[in-house]
Amino acid sequence: MLGEKLRAALDLLQHSALDRDAIKAVTKELQRALIASDVPLDLVLDLSKKIEDFSNEKLPSNITMREHLIKRIYDNLADLLGGDYELPQAKRILLVGLFGTGKTTTTARLAKWYAKRGKSVLVVCADTFRPASYEQLQQLSEKAQVTFYGEKNEKLPYKIVQNALQKFKDKEIIIVDSAGRNALDKEMVDEVKDMHKVFNADQNWLVFSADIGQVANKQAKAFHDAIGVNGIIITKMDGSAKGGGALAACHQTKAPVYFIGVGERLEDLEQFNATRYLGRIMGYGDLQSLLEKTAELSEDEELSPEDLLKGDFTLKTFYKQLEMAKKIGPFGKIAEMLGMKQHLQADQLKVGEEKLKSYKVIMDSMTPQELNDPDLLSKQRIHRVAKGSGKPESEVRELIKQYNNMAKMFKQFSKLNEKDLQNMDQTKMQRLMKKMQFGGKKKRLLVR
Repeated sequence: MLGEKLRAALDLLQHSALDRDAIKAVTKELQRALIASDVPLDLVLDLSKKIEDFSNEKLPSNITMREHLIKRIYDNLADLLGGDYELPQAKRILLVGLFGTGKTTTTARLAKWYAKRGKSVLVVCADTFRPASYEQLQQLSEKAQVTFYGEKNEKLPYKIVQNALQKFKDKEIIIVDSAGRNALDKEMVDEVKDMHKVFNADQNWLVFSADIGQVANKQAKAFHDAIGVNGIIITKMDGSAKGGGALAACHQTKAPVYFIGVGERLEDLEQFNATRYLGRIMGYGDLQSLLEKTAELSEDEELSPEDLLKGDFTLKTFYKQLEMAKKIGPFGKIAEMLGMKQHLQADQLKVGEEKLKSYKVIMDSMTPQELNDPDLLSKQRIHRVAKGSGKPESEVRELIKQYNNMAKMFKQFSKLNEKDLQNMDQTKMQRLMKKMQFGGKKKRLLVR
């Protein structure tokens, strides 16, 4: 994947003498990684030229040439992938895109994202072209717990939008899902323009899949010229090797990417931040996203971010965290946000539904004192818990082992106070990650 290759390229700066040959080797590995991810060639060559220039720059005080190069390369990689845009204050959002991009699912995800932030949201199905779109968006809207509007028998999309506006004047956010096509044709352009006349959207966002790579450049430009696109959502970023190329191509057209799809669930839509995204895929972690995710889910699960990221991590909070995993994603995703995925084995990252049920049965046989203080679980107590739960002692020990692995991870944050967590920017987080090693011997990259 792109992140691993970029990380391996920068690792070369740590394990060799810093001379012209080393810089050339790093540049060549970065080129290979970016081209393999379908990043436009002219952008790759431009970055290569910049790297050569970085080595001739005057060093800031209290920083080595190695640290200076890593920082400059890292910052320019983030810029190449799109930079960081501030999300506009949207009230009326029209989503457009071709078939197969996940636009309808994205409509519901976006609605849920805004609803989670206290907004009253209306989702409008204006897709009269695809027969199943009405039922699909209606069901997804119910799951997202947002208001849905559509008209099965109406053939003119702009009339559906018009009726929705008249009926739901009190909604703070209105998101319209328009019909897709196999290609951007005159029928689609005319249809969207007719909706514009009645909807007057302040945001026209194009939705496309990451697997189109640098073709995103042409598609974004075509949609912008035709209907005035001013924002982009890229789906399937978790499963495509061309995601980096799609991001870079969008940046090349000056089209801001506001959200990315990173999974199959309704919750798997993230506001895009190039610096944080790059840090995560390269193994530096993304603490801010984890804090935002746990804060968002804590309302439903009665589990605060401090339970996960500070000292109070017991078997009770461990089980709540397992429940939250259904929404936040597998342990691998959490470990990735912490910059620790490479330190954990695959079997430590995967705890399935059946295992979760088994753990629940085991923990139901523990006393409140044992749940709050797992160190009390002696051999005798483990025997008693196993007998009471009907599970083998090996499975009880496995539960304790899983708990200890996660406790190690979260214990690293126990000395951070609330102010530290709130002010944890990308640079400070990477410095912290450098110290947070299970083995303590492997040298980590430092990006100031």
